[in-house]
Amino acid sequence: MHLLLASGPLAVSVLLILFFRQSAIRAGSAGLAVALLTVWLVDAFHLRPDAVGAAIGHGLLITLNVAYVLAGGIALYQVLQAGGALAVIARRLADALPDPGRRTLVLVLGLSVFFESATGFGIGIVVTAPLFLALGFDPRRAALLALLGQCAVPWGALSIGTILGAELFGVPAAQQGVLAAPLSLPLILVCGGAALWLTGGVALLRRRAIDMTVLALLLCGILAAGSHFIGVELAGCLAGLAVAAMGLLLGRSKQTGQQNAAAGPSLLQAISPLALLLVLLLLTRLIGPLQVWLQSAAQIDVPTLGFRLPMLYHPGFWLFVAAILSVPILQIPMPRIASIALPAARQWLIASAAIAGFICFSQVMLAAGMIQALAVATAAAVGPLYPLLVPVIGGAGGFLTASNAGSNAMFASFQKASAVALGLPVDIVAAAQNAAGANVTLASPGRVVLAASVTGLTGQEGTLMRPALAVAVANVAAIAVVLWFWL
Repeated sequence: MHLLLASGPLAVSVLLILFFRQSAIRAGSAGLAVALLTVWLVDAFHLRPDAVGAAIGHGLLITLNVAYVLAGGIALYQVLQAGGALAVIARRLADALPDPGRRTLVLVLGLSVFFESATGFGIGIVVTAPLFLALGFDPRRAALLALLGQCAVPWGALSIGTILGAELFGVPAAQQGVLAAPLSLPLILVCGGAALWLTGGVALLRRRAIDMTVLALLLCGILAAGSHFIGVELAGCLAGLAVAAMGLLLGRSKQTGQQNAAAGPSLLQAISPLALLLVLLLLTRLIGPLQVWLQSAAQIDVPTLGFRLPMLYHPGFWLFVAAILSVPILQIPMPRIASIALPAARQWLIASAAIAGFICFSQVMLAAGMIQALAVATAAAVGPLYPLLVPVIGGAGGFLTASNAGSNAMFASFQKASAVALGLPVDIVAAAQNAAGANVTLASPGRVVLAASVTGLTGQEGTLMRPALAVAVANVAAIAVVLWFWL
């Protein structure tokens, strides 16, 4: 009964989204309400009011971290849309890659992986979802395609989650990156195949299956080799660029004399905001003294809750900078900016409120020991079958926190202790925890809400979560099978 009650907040929120077609705000609020009732009425999970307040406060601070990215991403998207930049980029991408399947693969397995690896926080969604919209996809397909681009999250945000997991498990980060690559291959193949199917159905999937397989293997190979020889921090960036380059090489157009001359900004103007964003992000992460200064110059620091938000180093700040500089670059009149400000702010508030509900109830569950109780009881029940549950536990953490780092922070110590007790190789268990926690984030409420907000589907998150969760569950199952035979 205690285990059933412990799973209540998560079960209620997921059921409301998946089967009752409720918005993420309602589902997250319901999950929080169930969590609060549980810690109030159930002695095993009882929390004092101050502990409940601290958990919710920590959840709100984590939400601030996500909302910062969301605000910057929405601002940049609205500016690019108002300035006609997205339409220009989409036209030129269509000219360079006339085959829709290869075009989709370059965006999903190349560009999205690169931006997510360089920045994290779902920025790959912010960049690619508007491009899919500009290429003519309906909002739902554009959002799903952008979510599928979250297929290499172990290397996201310069591998910050993988590095944290390596520290907690006591395993070298490079080894974690190398082991995570083959465990991520099933997801990359599924995401590539699903992206082709969403683009052109079964016929396109059959026609471009070889291209997809080649690019998926190339992506995994460079992720593993880059992690080993260069380091996990830059492996995802290199892999995303290599896949994008190979995709362009495979699908380059032989029509060189035909150019679209429709009204709007030039190609240089159109790509300048994204190029500027990329340069600024890489400079702030690769130049040591600048990185240190930005991390300490202006920050929100709440030591009692273990929270720190470096305002100038955070990707959200640089998204805002790129959005502001895009206004003169794209020559957008100020009345046009004023007209989009209010709808963008409303879009941001709704999306942030939805994320807050999920993160807050997950923090209440964590503080009350509900998540740990579920994990411990499950591991004790299965015994020697525990390897099959390693990715399930890691995936649950990724789903709840929308973060690879969050999943590792939540379950790495437990997974390590279980591996030692059962005599399992700690490095392989660590890799499975890391890969599953990272890969399931594509179906997490935080990422789904982000994709919905950028594509105008706020309030319809269930239409995205169902297929995204199916992909995530298939990936967890694949990792479980691989892990079982590996061990």
